Amino acid sequence: MRTMLLALAVTWLSACDAVEPNYLEPDWPRRVEDHATTEPEPDGDLLVVSYNLFQGRDVPAAIAALRDGPLAGADLVLMQEMEDEGVDDIASVLGLRYVYYPASVKAGRDWGNAVLSRWPLVEYHKVLLPHADPYSDSRRIATRATVDIGGRMLLVYSTHIATPSLGLGARLDQVEAIADDAGDELPAVIGGDFNTADPGSSGQVLELLRDRDFAWASDRATDTGTAFGLRDATLDYVFARGLAAGASGTFRGDAGSDHRPIWVELAAP
Repeated sequence: MRTMLLALAVTWLSACDAVEPNYLEPDWPRRVEDHATTEPEPDGDLLVVSYNLFQGRDVPAAIAALRDGPLAGADLVLMQEMEDEGVDDIASVLGLRYVYYPASVKAGRDWGNAVLSRWPLVEYHKVLLPHADPYSDSRRIATRATVDIGGRMLLVYSTHIATPSLGLGARLDQVEAIADDAGDELPAVIGGDFNTADPGSSGQVLELLRDRDFAWASDRATDTGTAFGLRDATLDYVFARGLAAGASGTFRGDAGSDHRPIWVELAAP
């Protein structure tokens, strides 16, 4: 059994981390577009979705998932493993604004994170996370956007933390780098794929962010992905600071990915 799990781990880590060059520039490359046709009205809760779309490939499935059911009408969509064309296609169909930064190149395609929003984006930058993967030398990032929610500013991060091959201590450093970037002045949301497949990592991520005043807003959104041959690992999270959390859940339909999207309702700032 131990040999089989090791083989599965090597296969999974190779699939996640086989990459080409990294984008280490602080604010390049970047794509920002505005496909919104109307200005939203503050109407209470915010619906936030975190969505890791496997290598950004099945964009039609992502559009379908985001148009119907519990993900429909999302105010904020935090996407990972994307390239810019796929993000633009989704935003165009849904009438959203977005900012996208790639972290690296994987299998000849840009591979990074996006924040899509019904609300105006007034500032954005890339957070280059510490530590390169020991096997592939790949780097991870968070995409940050400051979102104007009816005149109130909200920090939003779409992130993709490294796989367990990096080691838990280094991955916690990555989470801490995002918390450091968020400071303590504005309400904030951090969401994405935290790759908490290894024992104990989820609890330590939760503790680190709890100590920085972030609550696990998506605590009812579990069983989000597949890792190490396990079908029901919780890998994806939304954390919030300064916003009360309401309902949350895991999307159970066809998401076109090895991750299930998650959603959470947050009180507007």
